Amino acid sequence: MTETAPKFQEYLKLLWLNITVKKQNLIEYFKVIYRYYGNFGFLKADTLLLSKYLFKNPFKISKEFLIKKGESDIYAYGETPLTTLEYIAKECGITAKDTVFELGCGRGRGCFWLNRFIGCKVVGIEIIPEFVSFADQVKNSCQIKNIEFRQGDILEADYTEATVLYLYGTCYEDLFIKKLIKRIASLPSGAKIITISYPLSDYIGSRDFEIMKRFTASFTWGVADVYLQIKK
Repeated sequence: MTETAPKFQEYLKLLWLNITVKKQNLIEYFKVIYRYYGNFGFLKADTLLLSKYLFKNPFKISKEFLIKKGESDIYAYGETPLTTLEYIAKECGITAKDTVFELGCGRGRGCFWLNRFIGCKVVGIEIIPEFVSFADQVKNSCQIKNIEFRQGDILEADYTEATVLYLYGTCYEDLFIKKLIKRIASLPSGAKIITISYPLSDYIGSRDFEIMKRFTASFTWGVADVYLQIKK
């Protein structure tokens, strides 16, 4: 009795979290329709992209890929809601002059949104080939310029073009983040790095990055701190 009670409580917590996330996703979907589908270019790209996942959702694709890769955390997938991305972009001063790299861009919805509504050049880096393939199909079908999807490990990517890095990555392990920090330490002075839930200085205490702003933003699973950092 005493052993099954905690397990049942944990099950109820996970069930409630699942219900909450699905509810928030539904609310977000209607917000996206209302706020962004008036733009025909984005409407076309987004609906075409979503149609690619009608019979196999991105969470399942990610899970299967991570299982094959032998990862311990096979549920490490999440997307920034587009309404939250808009808020982050405004708070961090992203403009049409920027070149934004989204590290771990998933399906690429955020990349398409940034390209269409901010007008900036966007590079999405994603390790899962299927995500990149579908995003490229949408890009080519809609003839979208100034957007690129690169399949590969973000620890091996070339960031020399970037003026802004966006890292949602709340599920990355500490060692991975430390390696990534060393990788992006070569960014030019003034480059912006946006991270969710943690600042880069939490990991190595690096003086290469200065926190310029900290604010909260809403995600499907709850509220998190967003950190805007500048490469010194």
